[in-house]
Amino acid sequence: MVSILVWPPPRRKSKISVAIPASLTSDLPHLRDKSVRAGIVARAAALFRVEDIYIYLDRHGVESEGEFLCKILNYLNTPQYLRKRIYPISPFLKYAGILPPLKAPHHTVSGNLKTIGRGEFREGVVVKSGRSSLVDVGLGKLYPISKRLRKGSRVTVRLVKRRGDVSVKLASKEDVNVYWGYTAYFTGCSLHKTVSMVNADMVLATSKYGEIIYNLLDEFSNTMSTCRNLLILFGSPHESLFDICKREGVKLRDLADYIVNTIPLQGCETVRTEEALLATLSIINLLSCSQPSS
Repeated sequence: MVSILVWPPPRRKSKISVAIPASLTSDLPHLRDKSVRAGIVARAAALFRVEDIYIYLDRHGVESEGEFLCKILNYLNTPQYLRKRIYPISPFLKYAGILPPLKAPHHTVSGNLKTIGRGEFREGVVVKSGRSSLVDVGLGKLYPISKRLRKGSRVTVRLVKRRGDVSVKLASKEDVNVYWGYTAYFTGCSLHKTVSMVNADMVLATSKYGEIIYNLLDEFSNTMSTCRNLLILFGSPHESLFDICKREGVKLRDLADYIVNTIPLQGCETVRTEEALLATLSIINLLSCSQPSS
């Protein structure tokens, strides 16, 4: 069992990814409203320790919506001390400043050398590149790494304290044993091609026409105990997953191992994608936390 109060939260041993449609914000006319909806998705993903967000192309003509969604999600996942280095001024980010911060573990690191723990991980960005590279890790100066890295690339580093100062060593996200945020990808592909690309151990589709999750709790909990990579699929504001698959010429039951209703007896005629995201991830989180491998 996992303690209720744990900070920073451990990284999941069973990876959770979600697939959401590019048209998620297409029904909203104003960029401010689109940004707010993206912010809800970002908070939901971080709250429940999602690692990858795949944005699939559910219909043609919404490519720019998918690009916007991917950019703002990755922006929100970026620690504030790196944002100006990584993201130039963009119309996509006009309202990003009004969105609530994630405050995930990679965001809440200290900027004071005295309070930095030994072996602490941080996110950084490569500012200068040559035979060695200079990296900004939010500590007021640039730190060298003895490796040629692409300028502008984002890296994970481990800090080594030495005589009141620190040096940095290149690390990877996989080295960090706490939840380290998500990464959003705009696949530019259809739903069924995106599912094939992810190659997950188990695929869960959400639908009001699916089996009520309560009836599958024991089976699903047992399956999750051996699953290493779970992918959860969500429909669009305009179409269910069944409708999207029908248009793509595939069957949802061929794509997903489970099709579940995570909001039985819903009190509203329709459930928005961001609402389904929160409801489903909450249940998955509860089930996974009851597993020793979580």
